[in-house]
Amino acid sequence: MMSKIRKMQDTWLAKSIFILTALSFMSLFGISGYINSAGQNRTVIKVDDIEISQSEISYKYDKQLQMARDIFGNQLELTDEMRNQILLGIVRAELVDAIIKTTAENNNVVIGDDLVRKIIYSQAAFMNSQGKFDISRFRLALSQYGLTEQEYISSLRLDLQKRILAYDPAQNVNVPAFLTDFLGKIENQKRVFKYVKIDPEKLKIDRAISEDELQQYYHDFSDNFMAPEKRDISYVMISADEIAGQYQPSQDEINEYYNANITLFETPEKRSVLQMVFQDEDAALKARADLDAGKDFNAVARTAANQTDEDTNLGDVDKDALIEGIGDDVFALPKGGIAGPLKSEFGWHIMKVTAITPAKKMNRKEAEKIAAEAVRKEKAYDVVYNFTQEIEDKIGGGETLENLAKDLKASVKHIKNLSEDGMADGAKSPYSIELVDQAFSYNVGEVSQVVETDTGLAVVRVDNVVDAHLLDLDEVKPMIEKMWADNERDIIAQELSNDMMNDLEEGGTIDDAAKRFGLKVMTSAPIKRSESFDELSSSAINSLFQLGEGAPKMIEIGSSKIIAVTAKIIKDNHKLTAAEADELKARTQRALSAEAANALIDNYAKGYDVRVKYKLLGLAD
Repeated sequence: MMSKIRKMQDTWLAKSIFILTALSFMSLFGISGYINSAGQNRTVIKVDDIEISQSEISYKYDKQLQMARDIFGNQLELTDEMRNQILLGIVRAELVDAIIKTTAENNNVVIGDDLVRKIIYSQAAFMNSQGKFDISRFRLALSQYGLTEQEYISSLRLDLQKRILAYDPAQNVNVPAFLTDFLGKIENQKRVFKYVKIDPEKLKIDRAISEDELQQYYHDFSDNFMAPEKRDISYVMISADEIAGQYQPSQDEINEYYNANITLFETPEKRSVLQMVFQDEDAALKARADLDAGKDFNAVARTAANQTDEDTNLGDVDKDALIEGIGDDVFALPKGGIAGPLKSEFGWHIMKVTAITPAKKMNRKEAEKIAAEAVRKEKAYDVVYNFTQEIEDKIGGGETLENLAKDLKASVKHIKNLSEDGMADGAKSPYSIELVDQAFSYNVGEVSQVVETDTGLAVVRVDNVVDAHLLDLDEVKPMIEKMWADNERDIIAQELSNDMMNDLEEGGTIDDAAKRFGLKVMTSAPIKRSESFDELSSSAINSLFQLGEGAPKMIEIGSSKIIAVTAKIIKDNHKLTAAEADELKARTQRALSAEAANALIDNYAKGYDVRVKYKLLGLAD
């Protein structure tokens, strides 16, 4: 989050803002003194007494990755750059959270339960069609995001502390009118660019790789030409589910589970409820008097509470779906009974029960089947554990894999040329991580301990090991030739772009330079700095807007190089409408406020012992 400051400084908006307002911000991640990569323990983030472990970061990384896969499917390809960005984002977020928590504790910024409850009750996502808090909607929403109630409440408290300590104080950054006018003219300015593209893939090489170069590449890049270690293994697989399924719960165990979890086997009582809500007690009392006089509930709700019939009807609800305290009163009523006015955080409630659906219990026989299966699952771990111990005792006694298979009435299976990536001869997909780990943890002839995999319990024996080794030159010659050719084309492209840039910097035109080097000149449409054009991304266009008319710039896009000049500057004569000016002012204020919040967090961090061990996450310091 805080590193965005540096990125923002490279944009036209930020540069204008930073110059005109003389604001000074610094990035936490730009201050090397804050970061200490010494030590190799599993704590990766430390802010005074708060420590965040490698496993916590890994868990959140896996969670974000799963969310991405849910959106994009299995076709999602995660590059090293994407992985690093995800990890950095998690590290930055965790670091900010730790700084805020420390600051809140040091300054006694406590978020009370009453405030948390009021916020939860007022959130639209947790309300029913009548605009009232619905506990079932609340729990459903949390389950969809994989959150417990306590996790959500803790997150809410932290967000409120962030607002108090950083975000709210940063909201009052002033944006003067002249700055809005200035930024509006810059934002709406258009330019036309001429550019050429140098694509290394399309460049020709006028010679072949020499024998000396071939040998040099083979020597210098030998790590790329290594055949991985491979192993032949034999293994026995036993279904853990089958083992666990052999356990038969006793009647006492079934009864104990049934009695302890009685709510699982019954449908709670439900009631059809009408409700009207008032903010004023006197109005609620008057409405209750009208009801006691025999007036229709819906009619009173329409006139006295300004509610539609839909607003008034809560439908069939159980006690837990009603606001705490009110539920007890409602469920004490007979059919047709009226309760209230009843006070809650939302006002004064008058409730009427129009129908009662009694609680229902599941058939005892069916319930006992469910209870028996639940007990079986609870005991499964113990069964599998005891079974595992039995097998490992036999292995420790020198039992062979073949005899073990006979005892277990299982077959011995074989895998040839298994590598650490899980692939082997004839394998269409990788073997399980657990099986591979066992295969590469023992010496030839050794039998592994029992390991649990996705398909059951496995015991592995290593039969043969082929060590990692350098492949023969003849085997990797095509790979070397491609590496060399790619490098040669990159060198030619770099030399070509350097020569063209020299021509342009010495006063030559892009048309003449392109003709000299046999390149095609392309011309963009009139374009704003926030737009894109063809292969030129919005960030590339934005960087070109920093140029004066005729000045050249080289941009790297993938392996290609783009050389561009500003051909025409089209000044904006459009005067911002009031709505456009307000929108730009708000956008600018948000950007400045975010930077100001970052600055506050930076200043808090100066007083703490802040360390981030990037190397433990596979990131550069």
